[in-house]
Amino acid sequence: MEKTLKEIIRVLEHTRGIKAYALIGGLAVGGWIAPRATKDIDILVDLSITNRSAIEEILKKLLNSGFKGGLEIGGPEDDIKFCIKAVSSGKIPVDIIFASRKWEAEIAEEGVAVRVLEGISIPLAKPEGLIALKLRAGGFQDVADAARLLMEADYDLQILRKLTKRARVDKRLERMLEKLGLT
Repeated sequence: MEKTLKEIIRVLEHTRGIKAYALIGGLAVGGWIAPRATKDIDILVDLSITNRSAIEEILKKLLNSGFKGGLEIGGPEDDIKFCIKAVSSGKIPVDIIFASRKWEAEIAEEGVAVRVLEGISIPLAKPEGLIALKLRAGGFQDVADAARLLMEADYDLQILRKLTKRARVDKRLERMLEKLGLT
C-alpha cells in the first residue's frame, strides 16, 4: 500500500489544475481513530476546473505509472459525477473521486497533513468531513465508520451539523447521535 500511496501523491502533486486533495475512506478514518483493516485507497480531489480532459490527464499519468483502470461518469442522479477507479501494480484498489459540490471541495481544501504510513504524509479529510461523506454514501461500512468517528474522534459538533445540513444528511446525523446517546 505504501508504494501505491506514494505514487498517487506523486501524480497528484505533479498535475496542473489540482486545487486540493484529501484522503477519505478507511485509511482516513484510521488517521483519526484506531485504524480498521482496509485494502483500498480513496481520495477526494478538488480541481480548478472539473472537466473530462482534466480528469483524463490524471488517469493517463496513473496508467503510465503502472495502474490499470478507467474513468467512471455518474448520471444526473448519482452523488459521484466523476471517479477514477484503478488498481495499482501491487493490486491495491484506488478510487479518486472528484468534488462536484462546494461542500465536497471544502472538505478537500481543509484537509490536514497527517502521517498515515511510515514516511508518508498526505492531507486527511477532517472528522467532520469524513462523517458527512460517510453518511452521504450510506453503505454498511460507511455508517459504521461514521458511528466510530462520532464516538471516538475529536470534532466540532456545530461545524458537523452545518456540513451535514449542506450535504443533506443532517437528519441521518441526528438519528445516529441519538442512537449513540450523544445528544
